[in-house]
Amino acid sequence: MTDRAMTISLGENDGVEIIRLEGDVDLTNADLVREAVDATTADTIVLDLSAVTFLDSIAISTLDSGHRRLASDARSLVVVSPPETPSAWTLRVTGLSGDVCESLDEALLAVAARYARQPAR
Repeated sequence: MTDRAMTISLGENDGVEIIRLEGDVDLTNADLVREAVDATTADTIVLDLSAVTFLDSIAISTLDSGHRRLASDARSLVVVSPPETPSAWTLRVTGLSGDVCESLDEALLAVAARYARQPAR
């Protein structure tokens, strides 16, 4: 999906759905992010903000509500936000520092480690 200010790319790695955002995430396109998260079916979603150049308050609210919706279904959202990026700064300032990893590789390793610790269903 592409908006004039943002691009959304979808991927998958070992059963983990990956949503990559690029550009500005704001009032004009946050609903596209919500729709992308809502369309997922995996137990764990990685939201990669590495290439995000701006997050406004609506974008932050969208991330928080997406995390809450997934958690209510016993699913999880892991955010990738490398240090010194605009998204990392915004997440620090707003206090949304839950499951935030510095790289996609780190996020995928964290998810794999989490699944390794869980008892078989």
